[in-house]
Amino acid sequence: MSRSLYKNELEPKWPGPKVQRHWDLWLRKNENRKGRECIIPDISRTYHFGAKGLNVNLKVQRGYFKRRTLNKNIGQKFDIQKVKKQNYESELKRLIGIATVLNYTRTSCQNENDFVPDTKGKVYLLFIKMEKTDTYKSWLKIAKCFRLWDLDERNFHNGLIRFWIKQNQMIIIGFPTSDYADYKPEDILPVDI
Repeated sequence: MSRSLYKNELEPKWPGPKVQRHWDLWLRKNENRKGRECIIPDISRTYHFGAKGLNVNLKVQRGYFKRRTLNKNIGQKFDIQKVKKQNYESELKRLIGIATVLNYTRTSCQNENDFVPDTKGKVYLLFIKMEKTDTYKSWLKIAKCFRLWDLDERNFHNGLIRFWIKQNQMIIIGFPTSDYADYKPEDILPVDI
């Protein structure tokens, strides 16, 4: 974020030290984002390892974070040009155009193997039920299958979420509310877990 965004808009209303919540949750509120998005790089630069803090303790660490898929590769390079709006939209449309659409008809899952075949270097596309732009019920259940963050919705871009799994790119589109919902083939039903 730019210095001026922080100094002129966010700093004057930044939650004080007595507020018992995470600054990142506060920053993601609609009244603070104002339609802006946080850039989520293709390769996560964070790793949660703390066992104590404001909302984390050893029990939470062992019970939640130890079961999550985390990127542990170091030395990865990231091209900032890829996340500029026009470039990002072009890349998403290109990926959707070459993706294999997954037709998942079961109403439950155990893990990412239920969705993604054992391949490498492929792009997969999955449509999930999303009746409203702020309804993430299906996503939060599917996130558990992929062992991704499932405590709240994060990283969505116009009803689409993209991530890497088993060395493949995965694109999940909320139907019918996503800006990308028109890419859904007629014969595919959106997943509703």
